[in-house]
Amino acid sequence: MNSRVDRLERFDFGGPAQWALVRGESSGPPLLLIQAGPGLPMIHEARMTERNLRLEEAFRVVYWDQRGTGKSFDSRDGERWTIEMLVGDVRSMIRTLCERLSVSEIDVVGFSFGASLALLACAEDPPPVRSLTCVGPDVDLLENERSALAFALAEAERRGHRRALRALRAIGEPPHVDPARFMARVKWAANFGGIHRGKDFGAMLRSNIANLWTSPHYSVREVIGALRGIGATQARMIPALQGLDLLARPLPMGVPVAIFQGRHDVVTPPRLAEALAARLGAGIVWFEESAQTPHEEEPVRCRAELLRFVDGLSESLTSRVLAIGARPY
Repeated sequence: MNSRVDRLERFDFGGPAQWALVRGESSGPPLLLIQAGPGLPMIHEARMTERNLRLEEAFRVVYWDQRGTGKSFDSRDGERWTIEMLVGDVRSMIRTLCERLSVSEIDVVGFSFGASLALLACAEDPPPVRSLTCVGPDVDLLENERSALAFALAEAERRGHRRALRALRAIGEPPHVDPARFMARVKWAANFGGIHRGKDFGAMLRSNIANLWTSPHYSVREVIGALRGIGATQARMIPALQGLDLLARPLPMGVPVAIFQGRHDVVTPPRLAEALAARLGAGIVWFEESAQTPHEEEPVRCRAELLRFVDGLSESLTSRVLAIGARPY
């Protein structure tokens, strides 16, 4: 008989401790979720994610607060961050989870930056991963920034939004390395529907804060630290990610990969997602009503496609999406 698990786990990979929440059926295969960020935790989204996707019915879902986020934030951490360090954290988490949960391999879902880190972690000498689902992966950071800025400027012009135009022109052309310029671009791209078609920046921010304050897994001190950690982590993580271009890297994948891509995503332009899928030989599932967050904007279909991919690894994802009328690339 299955029984529920709901526990916090501590991990030590060097540097401050990192924390994850494991929830779901005790006999279910582990599913690691890697957050978008930069600077955003994951544990506080457990209840919202479960309401949307109901993954805990089929998996032991692992909600991971990565280095510098949420319960894993430590203001005393002064180490210089690199992309190799962040990728190394992903590899260490996967291997440690396999040992701790007594499984030979796990399934992974990464969102945006989290998807990019997972792809890099699974290239060449992959950790024990059964499947990797990438939701709106950041393919080429500089091109992503240019795309989001161009969209926001065009929408501000079209709407005659003078405040947005002033703010967007003030940040200049990418790269936007400092958090203030980075977040100014994110704010207006979100306000004009380029990240979530049903939520503006304010709504997303309020949701994040509310989820933090109401989560049973954070103390008041940890909530305050998590909020402080967003800006502090962005200041370290954004420079570390500069130059990220998955199309310019050798990515020999020994892991089955699916890419879930919103048609209206302005952060990861669909053409880049197509190019990445072709490069990897991966299946791509299009979400016609979504921007960068199909797991929130089309959660029923997102859940169905994720289960279809994970449960049907013996057949190609391309044939499966053809069977339901989606357009594969």
